[in-house]
Amino acid sequence: MQSALMRQLALAKKSRSTLFPFIGRSATFQAWNHYPRNDAIDTSAAWQFYYHAHDSGGEVAPRHPQEHGHIHLFKRSTRGLLSHVAGLSLDARGVPLTWFACNQWVTGERWRSGAAMGRGLHTLRLDVRGPLAGAANWLADLVRGYAQPLQDMLLARDTALRTYCEQRQIPPTQAMNDRSIAVWSSFPISWPDDAVALRGQVCTYDNPRRSV
Repeated sequence: MQSALMRQLALAKKSRSTLFPFIGRSATFQAWNHYPRNDAIDTSAAWQFYYHAHDSGGEVAPRHPQEHGHIHLFKRSTRGLLSHVAGLSLDARGVPLTWFACNQWVTGERWRSGAAMGRGLHTLRLDVRGPLAGAANWLADLVRGYAQPLQDMLLARDTALRTYCEQRQIPPTQAMNDRSIAVWSSFPISWPDDAVALRGQVCTYDNPRRSV
């Protein structure tokens, strides 16, 4: 957590935000486009992420009223199939706002259980070469710092999905493709207050918010 904050401060001294590594070198910023264009994949090929934003007419609403865009972080299988770990909303200054767990249709992911997706978050490393190396380290710092609430959020995602299906007596695949539901669970964060208050300790939240 402290290292993530220090990385942001180092960028601020250059009059840059944490959005700069993603979009600062682009001539124009286009809603829905991935930044970087072909996503960032770490050298182990186990993780993939990108930044993008929705336009005002999109069917998926922003996760926070101050959101500029968000990062999507995925686990990759050995065959390159993607499973969504979490989304991270950022404001126009690159300040983190909210973590959220998507419905399957949002990213077209290979769905895996929350328990499986939460493994290894406490020790996550993102080794990315080139201009996004620092941003990758910053994102990994945040994931490790919020590892426990992220695990809880993924479990809450599964509970929300299961409850929704039981109440309506429908199969999970139908709920996963329900475009009226973009997010199953989420939790807001207070940044940089969390990093300052915890001084490098792991952050915990009691109950991630269910979105359904």
